[in-house]
Amino acid sequence: MFFAQEDSLGLVEHEEGLQFRAICTYERLYQAGLVPGQFLAVTAPDWNNDDAQEFLLVRFLHVTTQREGMLDTCALHGRVIGHCRFDKRTADLFYYAGLPAYGAPMLAPACACHALPEVLLQTILALPGHSFELGHVRWSEHIGPQPQRVSVVMNLDEIVGKRTAMFGKTRLGKSNVVKLLMQGVLEATAKTRHVGQLVFDVNGEYAHNNPQDGNFSIAAAYPERVVVYHLSSHARGKAEFLRYNFYDIPDRALAIFSELLAPAILETPEVRNFLMIRLPEMAALRQGSSEARIIAFRKLCLYWTLLQDAGFEAGENVRTEITDCGVANAGFSQGLRMAAWQAIRSKVAPPLPADFDEMNEEIRVISIFALKYPNDPNLRTNRGEVFDDEDRTIQRLLCQTNSVGPFFLRECQQFHSPHATDFVHTTLRALNEGKTVIIDLGSANERIMRYFSRVISMAIFVQQERKFITNAMGKFFVQIYFEEAHMIFPVEAAGKHSTDIYARFAKEGAKFGIGIIYCTQSPTSISYSLLTQTENFFVGHLSSRTDVDVLASVQSLFSPVKHDIMQCRLPGFMRVLTHSRRFVLPVQTKRFDPRERR
Repeated sequence: MFFAQEDSLGLVEHEEGLQFRAICTYERLYQAGLVPGQFLAVTAPDWNNDDAQEFLLVRFLHVTTQREGMLDTCALHGRVIGHCRFDKRTADLFYYAGLPAYGAPMLAPACACHALPEVLLQTILALPGHSFELGHVRWSEHIGPQPQRVSVVMNLDEIVGKRTAMFGKTRLGKSNVVKLLMQGVLEATAKTRHVGQLVFDVNGEYAHNNPQDGNFSIAAAYPERVVVYHLSSHARGKAEFLRYNFYDIPDRALAIFSELLAPAILETPEVRNFLMIRLPEMAALRQGSSEARIIAFRKLCLYWTLLQDAGFEAGENVRTEITDCGVANAGFSQGLRMAAWQAIRSKVAPPLPADFDEMNEEIRVISIFALKYPNDPNLRTNRGEVFDDEDRTIQRLLCQTNSVGPFFLRECQQFHSPHATDFVHTTLRALNEGKTVIIDLGSANERIMRYFSRVISMAIFVQQERKFITNAMGKFFVQIYFEEAHMIFPVEAAGKHSTDIYARFAKEGAKFGIGIIYCTQSPTSISYSLLTQTENFFVGHLSSRTDVDVLASVQSLFSPVKHDIMQCRLPGFMRVLTHSRRFVLPVQTKRFDPRERR
């Protein structure tokens, strides 16, 4: 029997709904070391039999005093959270929300309030399956004379495929909890590798070593299972970079430029006209009729020359294409070549271009000639004009005849590398191998962050959706971590962009094995529809009553602890509500230490 009558704090005197009070003495309360928020138990002798012990799980709220004659007594006030049944034969404990079928405490005159034994609290908090330690129970900032130190674990199934929110003021431990979750997933899937993690690291705190974490980061602690992509070119050590080779992806390059260029540049008419051009794929150089291949090659040569003049270094692929196709002369007749070189360079046309640099020079010469002498008969063939309107748009930029020139592209030069690989493809492959991919966006502005986040997120959603449709998903999950979530899930977006990739994450992600963990300071800055879909909450200190009211409106279980959330400011002190636990648990999260895995 867990609850002996002589160990009770006092008898329950009054009950109204889920609220109750028990009469006790100050000495009993002091000896028990109770603090507000602590879990207690209410039970009666007839709730205990040979098979089971039943009790009400209650939360201690506060104490009032009253004088009866010459004596001062205390009234312990609490609120029923739910009721529990401990099976004595199997040692299993079952939790049920609300009051039991046999009614409220007032139905049993001998109901007494007890401190909850640690062994029962541990049983209540236990979770089956792959679990990892999150911290320990801490009822309030003041721990009392007899502090309980019951460990709190997090189950892998609580996190993967679910929506998890992190709220709280800055510097109070949100990122530390994120690291614990990432570490827990890595440890729990060390053998199965059935969960891939993607982290959009806007401050570089997951990719780079941090003195407060023992000078280790997630990336440094798990080098064999973590891949880091950096946006900044100043990354130290082994690094992959978020880069495109714009020479090799002409069919996608202009759409990417449209995302990366500043709005002021995009408003320029010449730039808008350029970005509306549909450039052919590299494969077009080897497909179709000979005439179609020549037209495609000519258009790509114009584009490639524009890139070179903008300062983009060319890689081996494009140089090989020029070498292989240069003798095709891009469809330029010998008469056009002779007229152009004579008029522009005052020299005889050289032999046909044989490499990348020679082709670029010829493209410049003939483009200047075409713009300066548009009526020259050499610019026409039996089938029409050599250059179409799209070609002339590129030529005007190349020759700077419209005061813009190729220099508008230099803003995108930081995202180019002649050695770049397809980082989206390699990211998906790493996730499928159960690795953690960190996208270090520490040097990016909000517009660039949004772009790379959206591109990679869309690719993940498409991949997982395809797996679901083809019944190939199995038990594989992808967890995506969003810092500064108010930029990704803004409150004003609710209901306006139902096809937005992030809205689809919130509504359909669980079906496709996609879990999201999003962090921000305020619940009011996040889409309300996402809040209503969220299963797990980690809530630190919030100073605004509006914030806690919104939180309580989404999850009524936060209503009793609203005052605590606004009052307590201890770093790492979280109010935690998870998918399986149907009560808010105050947790002092442990400090992330990657050396624990060694």
